[in-house]
Order: sequence, then structure tokens, then C-alpha cells
Amino acid sequence: MKKQITSKSKHSFIAFAKWSNKNFSVFNSLKKVVKISSLNVAYSIVLLPVQLLAQTDTSTISKTLDLEEVIVTAQRSPVIYSKLSRTVTVIEDTTLKQMPVSSINELIEGSSFVDIRQRGTNGVQSDMSIRGGTFDQNLILLNGINISDPQTGHHSLNLPININAVDRIEILEGSGSRVFGPNAFCGAINILTNQSQDNFVKANFSAGDFALFSASFSTSLNYKNFGQFLTVSKSVSGGYAANTDYDQMNIFYNPRIKFKSGKIDFQIGHTNNSFGANSFYTPEYPGQYEQIKTTFSSIKLETGQKVKFTSSLYYRQHKDRFELFRYEPASWYTGHNYHFSQIYGLKIDSRYTSKLGTTSVGGEYRLENILSNKLGEPMNDTIFPADEPDGFYTKSYSRGIANFFIEQSVFINRISISAGLLASYISEKDNDLNFYPGIDAGFEIISGFKAFASVNKSLRLPTFTDLFYEGPKNIGNPDLKPETAWSYEGGLKFDKKILQSAISVFYRDAVNLIEWVKDTADVKWQTENLTNVQTYGIQFSSKINTSSFIPIIPVKSISLNYSYINQIVDSQKDESKYALNHLKHNLNVSVLHELTKNIDVFWNFKYQDRAGYYQPYDFAKKVYNQEIEYNPFFIVDAKIILNYKWIKIYAEATNIFNVDYVDYGNIEMPGRWFKSGVEINFIWN
Repeated sequence: MKKQITSKSKHSFIAFAKWSNKNFSVFNSLKKVVKISSLNVAYSIVLLPVQLLAQTDTSTISKTLDLEEVIVTAQRSPVIYSKLSRTVTVIEDTTLKQMPVSSINELIEGSSFVDIRQRGTNGVQSDMSIRGGTFDQNLILLNGINISDPQTGHHSLNLPININAVDRIEILEGSGSRVFGPNAFCGAINILTNQSQDNFVKANFSAGDFALFSASFSTSLNYKNFGQFLTVSKSVSGGYAANTDYDQMNIFYNPRIKFKSGKIDFQIGHTNNSFGANSFYTPEYPGQYEQIKTTFSSIKLETGQKVKFTSSLYYRQHKDRFELFRYEPASWYTGHNYHFSQIYGLKIDSRYTSKLGTTSVGGEYRLENILSNKLGEPMNDTIFPADEPDGFYTKSYSRGIANFFIEQSVFINRISISAGLLASYISEKDNDLNFYPGIDAGFEIISGFKAFASVNKSLRLPTFTDLFYEGPKNIGNPDLKPETAWSYEGGLKFDKKILQSAISVFYRDAVNLIEWVKDTADVKWQTENLTNVQTYGIQFSSKINTSSFIPIIPVKSISLNYSYINQIVDSQKDESKYALNHLKHNLNVSVLHELTKNIDVFWNFKYQDRAGYYQPYDFAKKVYNQEIEYNPFFIVDAKIILNYKWIKIYAEATNIFNVDYVDYGNIEMPGRWFKSGVEINFIWN
């Protein structure tokens, strides 16, 4: 809850009397009013609760805190923002409400350096790449809980929420294995749902080209020490081309309760997504179709005084039916692919602060299982799922992953150092206990201006698809080894209210990288461990809040993100499917300006130049043509927003100039698309 307060000197400020219902709040243990003059961002990319130390009296703090003094978490233990030594991008609530996007993955792509390669629009199916990695090399968290899919990274963004339920998104770029565990190979993304202390009811309706219609309903209700958030959404479209229709439904519920020595946080969500998968995995069979059903739940307990404890128990199940032929299957076609994966996880963290700094120790056990008729090892019996009349499972596979973490963070004047170690054991053959260390260091040159560097080792486990998949054009490899890499980064950051800028250079040296490869004469792609893949690049970001120092001009803010990436791959095969298809040049420019008093316009300009080649497929002749390079493209999107009290009316256009482009070869992306909608938001205390 926030309220406006005027002091005797007639200066006004904002006083936050409570932050207890805000997930991972930085002020949970203060038990007093904190006056803040500049709080632009708070990170909660790790699972630990953030609490200020050694404050036990009940008097009001009279000191005004600047952003540089706020404690944040971008590592396993809390750290003052000015001492943060990692690259973290935060997409705030105000940004996601303004951008001309309809899904979470489109929001991430338009607001960061992350490469989102879409096979369908509006969140139907997308692959995420951080710093030139593949879609399997990233970790996805929902409110701090790992929800990554072990079957394939194609499913990692199958979330039980839509964009209207998001409070903010935090992106850690670079190795995160020593913090999060396996598969945070190139980075991690934490998606935080609305944890507002206000009571509200919000409804959003939109419609557009290609028979698009979406609706969402959200409510937040809080009473004393109990709070809850519920959101339901539905989105359908007839498709922008043949066999690109979709039907999505999400439901998510998040109750939480506070008590004297801590709090309990529970969440449960379900998504049901059916879509025409035109040429998703091969253009030779464009009539593909897929239905996915994902259910996720977790409970988290935070407690302790001198020693802080956080324990989390979570469960995720994913059902997938993939049809190579939606209509009129070929005579040789034996049936659809059916998969049912389950994840059980338990994680415990502890943290203690002394004169020597902050020590964090924790452990996690994660059990990953799958039943399938394509993935895994043969079973003696056949299992017939009750919710799939024609489905059957003849194979299964299971593996356990045990992780142990330790980290020490120290701060000496302008120097900040955080060093840690992950010990990981995977219950697959020929795997022993392995160690993955890392260190982050920073030096504050002057207030708001900092130099930083980091060195970390990371790992990524093969997915079940990598290990076992067999299809008309692909064959897995059960003898794959985990990927490992050393990652290096250095850069400079400047953060003030008017201007936030950062520049960094990075280098990743990976061995045993898993990739689908083949020789020119081969018919099928097969997974192999490549000997060595080196990735290096530079990225620059800057945001200027023009209204902060020139309030008379209509432009409120200008943001720019640019990255350059290059890769060197050591492989004995002629072709690789995903490596070397990274974004070589990636530029995003966003401008927010005021049209009239209550009308804002948001422009987003995107330029992408992708490395690599693909073979165009002639659908009429049913043959592949000569290999060609990916063409660079430039796209302009815009959104106009009318704000009037508790009603917001908006209209948006994506790909305004109707540019032809592809993220994956032979998969047509939509041209110009108009959408409009209304949002109704009632808020009370």
C-alpha cells in the first residue's frame, strides 16, 4: 500500500507502509515505514526472500533511500543494487502494458536481447535463445520455481498464464548454473505474476484480424495476512495462413498467507493449447497439429530470523499429442506421438549474515519422468491413458538430479564479490558428481557508475527428445553426454533516474554441445556432441527518461538494445540444424510519446540479421531448392492507448509495412495484423 505524505517543509514523498504481500519483497522484515525517493527496479531472479538486516525497532526510518541503497537479489544472497555484478534485464509492469504485443514471448523479444524464434503467433509455440544458445539451454522460472520442460525446450514457454497476469519479467544473461542448477546454461528467465497489495478486478477483451479474439479476467483480494490472485484467459484465432489456427486457455491461482515468523506461498496453474502446426518440424508434411496440456503447482515456506530458511516443493506434468497428419494421413503413418512427462522437485535454501558477509547454502532434488510411445526405453506393458482414446505408452524413462549449492558474498567499500559452487549428480549412466564454480566481481567507480566481471562454469543435460526421438527425419542418441561451458563477461553499467545504460562483452567456450547434425547425403538428422563451440559478442542497452528532465516535450522515454554475436563450431558433419542460426545483429528501438493528455503512442522498431542457411521447400513440386541465407528484416509495430479513469482503450498494429520474413526456414510468419481492445480495471483498498 502506498500513500502520499507531506512533511513540514512542504516536500512530498511516497511512503510504503507495507510490502508483505509482494513476492520476494525487499522489505519483509523491516516492520516500519520506508520512504523511497527513487525505486525503479527490484530483482528477484533467485528463490531466496529479500530482507534487510538488524532492524528491530518500530520507529519510522527517516532516511531517504536511493536505488543504489536498495537490497536486491540477482544471486543466491541479497545484495545492494550498487554492488550487483551481473547483467540482468528487467521488464517492468509499465512496459508490458504499453508494448504492441499479445504474448509473453513477444514481450520478452521486444524488450531485451533474447532471441525468440516463432513457429506461430501470440504464444502458440516459440523457442527462446539467450546469447546465441539453443532453445534447450535456458531455465524458465515462474515466481522463482523452475518449470523448464525435460522433454524438449520447445515446451518451456507453455505457461499457465497470459501476458495480462504478469507483473514483471527478469532475465539473467550469461551462465546461471551455479545459482539455479543444470540447464541455466546461457541464462535464466523469471516470470513474476501480479502480487499486488491492492484489491482489484480487471478484465481485458481484444479482437483483430484473422478471427482473433481474446479475453482475460484477473482479481486480487487481500484481507489482513491473507492474499490471493486469480487469473483466467482464453484466446482463439482462425489463423493467418492454412493450418495456423489455435485455441488457448489458461487458469492460475496464487493464495499466500503471512504469519509472525514467515509466510507460505502456494500456486497452481493449468494451460490447454491446441494449434495447427503448419510445417513446424518439416515442410514436407505441412498438415501437422499439436495439443498440449500442462499443470503446475508449488508451495513455498519462508521462515527464520537470524538464519533465513526457504523450502519449496513443486510438481509439473505435461501431456503432448503431436499429429504429423491432421487430415488424410499417409498409408505408412502408424499413429500420433503421445508423451506424458512429470517433474517432482524439492528445494531448500538457508542464509546467514555475519561480519564476513552473507553465506548461502542449499540443495535441490528433482525427479524427471516420461511415458511415451516415442521417447524412452521399452516397457514390458502398454499403458493406455484415459484422456486420449487412441493414445498409448510403450516406453518410459526416469532420471534424478541432486544439486548442492554454496555461495559467499562480501562487500568491501566499493568492491563487491560473490563466489559460489554447484555440485551436481545426475542418475544417468556414466555420470559422476561434478562441480561448477563461478565468481562475480564489481567495482563502483563513482556513484551510479560501475565496472563488473564474471567467470562461471555451466552445464546442460540432454532432453528426452535429444536422447530418444525417432521420426521420419530425426533420430536421437542415448549415449549423449551433458554439455559444459566456461563463460566470461565484463562490462560497465550506469544507473540514474534519467539514464540507465550498460555495455558488456562476453565469451563462452562450450564442449560436448548437443546438436542435430547430418552429412549432405544423410536422410536423417541425428543428435551428437560437438567437440567445441565458441560464442562471443557484445551488447549495449540504454534507456533515457526524457520526461524526467524535459517535461514539456511529448516524448516520455526512448530505449535502445543492440547485440552482436558470432559463433565458431567444430563439427565433422556438413550441416547443423540449430547451431550457427543465432541472431548476428539484433536491434530494438522503442519510443513512448504523448499524443494528447490521455493518449500515449508506443513505437517499436526491430531489425534482425540471422546467421546461417536453410533450404527453401517448393510445396507445389515437393522438393527442396538450393540452400540460401536468412534474409535480414526490419519490422515496425505500434500501439495507441487511451487512458480514462478505470478504462483503457487501445489499438495496435504489428508488422505495419507487411514485411515477408521467417524465424525458421519455410515457416511463414504473419504480415500486417491489426488488433484492438479494452481493459477495465477497478481498484480498491
